Amino acid sequence: MAPLRSRSLLTRTLLAVAAATLLLVAAALALLFQNVRADALATRDAHLEDMAVALARADVANVIPGALTMAPEQFEKRLDSDEPLVVRRRRMMMMPGETVFVNPMKRTEIPAGEPVALRMMTLQGQTVHVAFNSPLRSGLTTRRVDGEELRICVVFLPTGRYTAVAEPLQQRDSSALKTATAAVLPLAALLPVLLGVIAWVIWKTLKPLDAATREVASRRAASLEPLSTAGVPDEIRPFVNAVNALLARVREARTREIRFTADAAHEIRSPLTALTLEAEHLDRITDSPEARPVVRRLREGLERSVKQVSQLLLFARAQSGEAPELLRRDARPWYLSELAGEALEPLLDQIEKKGLRFSAEGLDGKGEQPVSGVSRAPAFAILRNLLENAVHYTPGGGSITLTAKRTDQGLEFTVRDTGPGIPESERERVFDPFYRIKGSGVAGTGLGLAIVKTYADMAGGTVTLSDARPGERPPGLCAAVFLPASKD
Repeated sequence: MAPLRSRSLLTRTLLAVAAATLLLVAAALALLFQNVRADALATRDAHLEDMAVALARADVANVIPGALTMAPEQFEKRLDSDEPLVVRRRRMMMMPGETVFVNPMKRTEIPAGEPVALRMMTLQGQTVHVAFNSPLRSGLTTRRVDGEELRICVVFLPTGRYTAVAEPLQQRDSSALKTATAAVLPLAALLPVLLGVIAWVIWKTLKPLDAATREVASRRAASLEPLSTAGVPDEIRPFVNAVNALLARVREARTREIRFTADAAHEIRSPLTALTLEAEHLDRITDSPEARPVVRRLREGLERSVKQVSQLLLFARAQSGEAPELLRRDARPWYLSELAGEALEPLLDQIEKKGLRFSAEGLDGKGEQPVSGVSRAPAFAILRNLLENAVHYTPGGGSITLTAKRTDQGLEFTVRDTGPGIPESERERVFDPFYRIKGSGVAGTGLGLAIVKTYADMAGGTVTLSDARPGERPPGLCAAVFLPASKD
């Protein structure tokens, strides 16, 4: 199974940079640790040599004049030279003014098996005697004594003796490890800070792209305006420009399609209207009992066709690219009661014919304040289609209730009826154009709720469908639309 990979550019960049930073910093810390540890061990070796030389100065002070005050280079040369050594005899054997010189007795190694006097630095200079299986030469060496590693420095003296100083290797390594750790630890502690700074810089750099992503995600389907390129990095700007070019082509194609639909609907409506008038005239002049049902069905079919074409034209206008301009032009205040009366007037004959009970709530009537901040055009289209649907689907003798509610946030319409309602599984599909519920037994165009949804989206509102009478049969339909008020 392939491992899951994050699709987030920010996450992938952060992970890649963090991994590279961790590897580089880890390598740098390892190299620094080794160098500091090596320097610390070298310092311990130099200190061990200094201690051995210092003790050697004291050991030859009685045979090399000025040994305690000589410069290091001079003392080293004196140890290697063949100059005679001054030897003082006992006072009883010396003659006044007598001076005795002897030649140096140099050694270059301590043979194997010979006990070696080691001055232990960890025991305040206490001397221990140890015999080794191999010769011990001048300088620094490492030997094992009783299971413990010792670092030994040997300085051979001109008198034939030597000075040997020893230090446990474990103590040296422990001291060097502490020194190296102390050097590396502050840099390691700064690593999270470094990663945080890098993450912040990358996040800040990609923030414009994230803002553009949120803008696109929050857009409605009909919003095809170009994306803003303000603050977008140069590497991503060509991609944003390409997306804007694609949006422009989609907007042009969509506009042509909607205009074609609107023009076709307009061209079809005119001859249909003429045919409707001719059918009415034919109904008045015909006396044949056989012809009258045919003419009546012809008139009803023409009326449905005219209504469907009118709704198709209204739906095309709602989807057109000019919708935002319509909202901006339609910003003047208007009265809610006038809007409801205008939407209800064409339906009064049908309401009376079906014997429906209609009631309205929330219409102020006298002393009504005008509605501002909500465009009148989408509000009228929404209310008219909701009322038409309710009148069309509510059976004879039923009831319809219109409720309007105004708040500081916006305007809400609720239309309740006692019709067949809409099953919960179909409440998303009924917003699709020309979709109709099977088995309803009522003829319709399938555009009413699609128009409501389109105008609500255009105005930034919401549409909610539910049962008007939960638990009863038929359950009826409650259609609630909220239109937000503009903040201008």
